[in-house]
Amino acid sequence: MPVISFVLGCWQVKRLNWKANLIAKSENALVQPPIDHLPPVLDPEVIPEFEYRKFKVKGHFDYDQEMFLGPRIKDGTPGYLVVCPFVRLDGGKPLLIERGWIHKDKVIPTTRSDSKNYLRHLAMPQGEIEIEALFRVMPKKLNLQFDHEEGTRLFYVPDVESMAEQLGSLPIYCQMIYDLTDKPWIGPNESRPSKWKFWQKDETTNYRPEEYQEFEFVKQGVPIAATPKVKFSNNHMQYLVTWFSLSFFSAGLLIWNMRKKSGGAEKAIEAKRKNMKANW
Repeated sequence: MPVISFVLGCWQVKRLNWKANLIAKSENALVQPPIDHLPPVLDPEVIPEFEYRKFKVKGHFDYDQEMFLGPRIKDGTPGYLVVCPFVRLDGGKPLLIERGWIHKDKVIPTTRSDSKNYLRHLAMPQGEIEIEALFRVMPKKLNLQFDHEEGTRLFYVPDVESMAEQLGSLPIYCQMIYDLTDKPWIGPNESRPSKWKFWQKDETTNYRPEEYQEFEFVKQGVPIAATPKVKFSNNHMQYLVTWFSLSFFSAGLLIWNMRKKSGGAEKAIEAKRKNMKANW
């Protein structure tokens, strides 16, 4: 036990250094300025080296291929994460973009693209737009998790390979970044919808970005993206202390037992000697 626990403690030292370096690398990538241009050909094998790295890309969403990940609970409200392929303007296979969380009642596209929705240009932007997202490496699907029913749009876990195979996109998973500000995402034959039309003289030329509230996004079906932050857990210091403590105490207990047995044997031998002398 002392040797095994000591070896496990040494292994946790290596794991601690590895995890600390991984977190530092990810946090450094997160604060870097976004990549302005992605090459048309992307190798999924190198994406782990760019995890949490932000980038900008131009193109359009293919809403006919929307998928939903969930259900997911946000602030006690059930909903789904919207994953939509993004067709890049400069060519190459589409990317899997997690746009964010929507209320369960907004899964049907018409509930988000209705003409009365003053945020429909954010809920389902039309035409060529530029988005900012970051690369993510999602955990592999476990055998105990629910399998995806082939051909359906609902996924229980982010099974990137199955998603990409179904959509014909790259097996590269990206997340949009939490942002409640308005965007100039107006389609070719659209005007900017507004909830304050009587305040605006010209909806197209007097555009000024404004920041909305989260409840407006929920009500109007605008996906709420994830806040960019490194989510790796690092408990290796606790494991390290546990294994080394176990090694120390078990070694002390072993030494004490050995000394106790050794002292008992010496007393037994001495007693036999006295007995033999008394008999002779």
